[in-house]
Amino acid sequence: MAIIGLRTSIMHNRLRLFYLFMLIPSIVLGVLFLSIYIQHGVISDALIDDFVSISGFGLIILSVRMFVGVYFQKQMIFGFTGAKEITRKENPEIYNIVENLAISRGLPTPKVAIIEDSSLNAFATGWTIKNSWIVFSRGLLDKLNKQEIEAVAGHELTHIINGDVKNMIIINVFIGAIGTIGYYLMRVRGKGKNNPLPILGLLLYLISIIILPLINLAISRKKEFLADAGSVELTHDKNAMISALKKISSDSIIEKMDSKGSSIAGMFIENPKKKEKSFKWFRNLFSTHPSMEDRIAMLEKY
Repeated sequence: MAIIGLRTSIMHNRLRLFYLFMLIPSIVLGVLFLSIYIQHGVISDALIDDFVSISGFGLIILSVRMFVGVYFQKQMIFGFTGAKEITRKENPEIYNIVENLAISRGLPTPKVAIIEDSSLNAFATGWTIKNSWIVFSRGLLDKLNKQEIEAVAGHELTHIINGDVKNMIIINVFIGAIGTIGYYLMRVRGKGKNNPLPILGLLLYLISIIILPLINLAISRKKEFLADAGSVELTHDKNAMISALKKISSDSIIEKMDSKGSSIAGMFIENPKKKEKSFKWFRNLFSTHPSMEDRIAMLEKY
């Protein structure tokens, strides 16, 4: 295995991910400041007051949504997917696989849950490493061999190590808060004919439903490349990861997820929802995951 190439790829992908993360607040704050500046025409105390007031209003909404996202995310995600915890006694083999990978990184062992579905899929959740979960579909455990299950577990553990679940919650909460702020600002009246708040609200709302989701999808795709590479780094077995991805791609659709749960589709190792037929470039732009061909091609380089 080309370890140097693997680690270089991981480093480059993390750097790209960081730039994408920074792009979201930069766009929002930039549009907010520019809109207020256009109204005032000059940088003044009044401009700063308006900027601080709207930012403070946004911070309150963000805090409330963050509280809900952090403290109820496990219940919401398990509710969407129908996942149920299993004990070590019920499935010692899968616990041993997860535990050995966690020990290799000096981490506490994540809890394990099962989705009773014949499809092949998995995801990780949890705000912190200590309260993290790795969730497998029944079909994945039944149809993959031990090495392939270990590769999938390594992929999900990498998401936990990288804080991807936490980052996903923060981004989704942030996007939702921006949309809420925009919605309310569109309804603000007063301040005379030159009131900029409705226009600002419209801009923020459009950004929250068009631009920010596209950035979020790009972040989601980068995370999958990183998790694939992280699994290979953990298990030292790229062939098992490639084999697992090929099998998963043949049947990743979870019935319970196909009619709901779009907001958490990016958490899975492969999209659990049916793919819409469209042009490839368009499909890739709006996809939560890179194409399986691209993921496998990336792994084959190592």
